[in-house]
Amino acid sequence: MKNKKDIINKILKMANREQSLRMKYLKTYSEEDLKRVKDVDKINREEFKKIFKETGYISSGYGKDVQLAAFLIVQHMPKEDTSFMKQYLSLMKDDLGNINPLNYAQLVDRVRIYEGKNQLYGTQFTSIEGKKGKYRLHKVYNSKEVDKRRKEIGLEPLKEYIEKISKERNITIIR
Repeated sequence: MKNKKDIINKILKMANREQSLRMKYLKTYSEEDLKRVKDVDKINREEFKKIFKETGYISSGYGKDVQLAAFLIVQHMPKEDTSFMKQYLSLMKDDLGNINPLNYAQLVDRVRIYEGKNQLYGTQFTSIEGKKGKYRLHKVYNSKEVDKRRKEIGLEPLKEYIEKISKERNITIIR
């Protein structure tokens, strides 16, 4: 990458394409659309790792929208990239005051699930086979303490989060 502006444009373009394909897939649930999402995720993953190697962590100094775009690319990496995700996550943790705490929580939970652990913040859910629009919340570690953990990083209680996500996405999430 030549300069900061090139990096910004590249990351935004990557994330916009990925998000647009993901939104289409969430409407159609077609195998063809899912394949497109996976293909673009793979291209983005490889390209983002090159950018990261050159620039390091994409902080808010690149702009909040670019920081979010970088997070989305990392968040959608597959299980095989858990070590990279953990590296990125540790940089996010060091920057908690300048990032959306939900993004941090989502990446923590995704990594924990990839590692076979229960999530900490309750941000991850999975579709229920054969039931369109129905999702199940992944197991939460020490669920009695989840709202305390969420509050510590600036998030609303889990019940409110689930209600908000359900309404926004027009889905049902079962705890």
